[in-house]
Amino acid sequence: MPATVNRTTLKGYFDPGDEPTSVQFQTLIDSLASTNEANFLTGSQHMADALHVTGSIRTSGGINSVPVILTPAASVTLTAAQAGKLLLIPSTATSDDEYVLPTPTFLGQTYNIAWSGIAADADDVLFVASSADAITFTGGVLQFDTDATDASGYTIAFPGADDDKLTIVNPESFDLTFTATTLTNYHVRGYAMSTDTAVAFGDL
Repeated sequence: MPATVNRTTLKGYFDPGDEPTSVQFQTLIDSLASTNEANFLTGSQHMADALHVTGSIRTSGGINSVPVILTPAASVTLTAAQAGKLLLIPSTATSDDEYVLPTPTFLGQTYNIAWSGIAADADDVLFVASSADAITFTGGVLQFDTDATDASGYTIAFPGADDDKLTIVNPESFDLTFTATTLTNYHVRGYAMSTDTAVAFGDL
């Protein structure tokens, strides 16, 4: 690992009257991040904008993101800035709350949306395109009907070829992930629990 020091030490090399040595200049260079070589970062890194990585990310710690509690309403439009975060829905505001998924702007754009209510709800939660056929769904959702007493209580709901609406009926719990596989498609996966047939795909 190259010799590195913190900013306070580096600044000390250039106090008035100092004559930095060649070793100190080498330490300065080694202490700066390079744009085309491996960097060894030991301190906390704070970024205020998007970070685009073309290679893999390996970490011995965790990558954490602050969850977002959505405010229930008749229609809630999700944004690209909310992608990559855990989005929590605590309750419903109407009989059919719609959460509008934006048309993807990049591949891999992902929304992880979960129910955070503490009881079953008698209303429905819908995930929809911004307009008819603006997006479609692939994948499938494992659904549980908690009133069922046989194998019919757990099935997988699959979308049709051009479905752009997903309805969770009377939610008790759900955890769904929508990931853009193209700029017009979200792959959906996860589960939903209900006192009824939990999941229905359809068209706007």
